[in-house]
Amino acid sequence: MRGALGYLVLLSIAHLVTDLNQGGMPALLPQLKEDYGLTYAQLGVVLLVLNITSSLIQPLFGYWSDKRPQGWLVAFGPLLAAAGLALVGFARSYEGVLLAAVLCGIGVALFHPEGARAARGVAGGQRATAMSIFSVGGNLGFALGPVVAVALVRAWGPEGLAWLVLPAALLAVAAMAALPGMARREREAAAGAVRHPAAIASGTAAPPGPSGRGRVAASGERSSGDAQPATGAARRDRPATGTGSGAGSASAASAGQAAAPNWFAEALLIGVVGVRSWLQFGVLSLMPFLYLEKAGADGVSTGVLLFVFLAAGAVGTLVGGPLADRIGTRTVLIASMAALIPLHWALVHGPAWATLPLLAATGFALVATFSITLVMSQDFMPGHVAVASGLNTGFSIGLGGIGAAALGALADRWGLEATLSAMVLLPVIGLLLTLLVPVPERDRRQRGAQAAGRARPAET
Repeated sequence: MRGALGYLVLLSIAHLVTDLNQGGMPALLPQLKEDYGLTYAQLGVVLLVLNITSSLIQPLFGYWSDKRPQGWLVAFGPLLAAAGLALVGFARSYEGVLLAAVLCGIGVALFHPEGARAARGVAGGQRATAMSIFSVGGNLGFALGPVVAVALVRAWGPEGLAWLVLPAALLAVAAMAALPGMARREREAAAGAVRHPAAIASGTAAPPGPSGRGRVAASGERSSGDAQPATGAARRDRPATGTGSGAGSASAASAGQAAAPNWFAEALLIGVVGVRSWLQFGVLSLMPFLYLEKAGADGVSTGVLLFVFLAAGAVGTLVGGPLADRIGTRTVLIASMAALIPLHWALVHGPAWATLPLLAATGFALVATFSITLVMSQDFMPGHVAVASGLNTGFSIGLGGIGAAALGALADRWGLEATLSAMVLLPVIGLLLTLLVPVPERDRRQRGAQAAGRARPAET
C-alpha cells in the first residue's frame, strides 16, 4: 500500500473534482425551480438526465478499459464534468439545463470505470481500504459540490460556475504527468500478486517493493492459503491489468484462468445499490424542500444541508472500508441497510432542529457502503474489474436517477412528507436483497484466516 498511496491520493482527488460537479447539481434545483417555474417532476428529470448519462454508458467504458486501459480518461473525465456544470450557468432555457446535465454526466461516466480500475490495480493488497481512499474523494466531492456551487452563484451569479473548470484543468495536467508512474506501479502490483496470489488476495501480504517482488506480511506468518498455487478463490481476486504496456495482464494470465463471473450475485448487488441510490437521490432532491417548509427563513441554506449529509457520508466511507477488511463486506452492508430504516423515518418526521444531526447519521450509514459494494462487485466479476465498476457506480446509480424522477412525480401528487415517508420502504427492500447476496469469497477467506489465528494460541 505504501508505494500506491500517492497514486491513490491523486485518483481520489480526481474523484473529488468529478463528483463535486455532479454533486453541485441538486443544490441548484431550488434556483432552477424559481428561474424556470419548474415542477418537482421536471426537477427530477434534470437529475434523471444527469444520472442516466453518467451511469448507463459506464459499463461500456468499463469494457473498453478492461480490454485496454485508458489512463487519459482519468484526466479528461473530470474536465468534461466541470464544463458541463459550468454550462448550467449560461443556459437560458430548461432544455439548455438538460443539455448541460448531459455533458456533465458523460464526463462522470468517462472517469469512474478507469479510475476505479486504476485504484484497484495500484493497490496490491488491502483492496477495501484502497477503494475507501478512492471513494472518499468522490464522497467529499458530492459533499463540497452543493456548498461550492451555491457559493459561486451567490458571488458571481450563475456564470460564476465557470470557475469550476480551473481546478479540473489543473488536475488534468497533473494526471497526465502521473500516468507513466502509475502504469509502473500497476505492473509491480500485478507481479507481486502472481508471486503470492493467496496472500495478496486476502490482504495479508505487504505490497510489492520497487523491484516488483511481492513480500509476505511482516509478521512472517503465512495464511493457510499462502502455500497454494494460484487456483480457485485466489484467481478470482487477481489484480487489474497494468495501465500502459499490458505486462500486468500477461502476469495475471500466468496465474491461471479467471473464474467465471457470478452474474446472479452481481444482479442482486446491483439491486441493492440501485435501491440505495433511490434513497440517496430522493433525500438529495426532496429533503431540502421539506426542511424549508419546517424551518422557514430561520433554517440553514440548502447547500449547508446537503454538505452535512454528504460530508458525513465521506467520513462513513473512511470507516466502512477498513471495517469491511476486518469483519467482512457483506456484514457491514447488512448493518448499514438495517440502520437506515429507523434513521430515515426519524429524519422525515423529526423536528426541524434535529434535521442536521439526523442527516449526518443517515449520510454516514448510507454512503459508508459505497466502496464496499464496489469491492464486492469486483470480486463477483473476476477479470472484468472495470466492467464491474461501471455496473456498480454507473448502471445502478442510473436506476437511482430514474427513482429520483419517479419520486418527484409522486411528490407533485402526494406531497413531500407522504413521498418521503413512503421511501422508508427502500432500505427495507435493500436489507432483504442484501440478505440474499451470497457471501463473497473474500469474506470467506477472512473468516478462515481469523479462525486459524484464534486456533494457533490454543495449539501452542
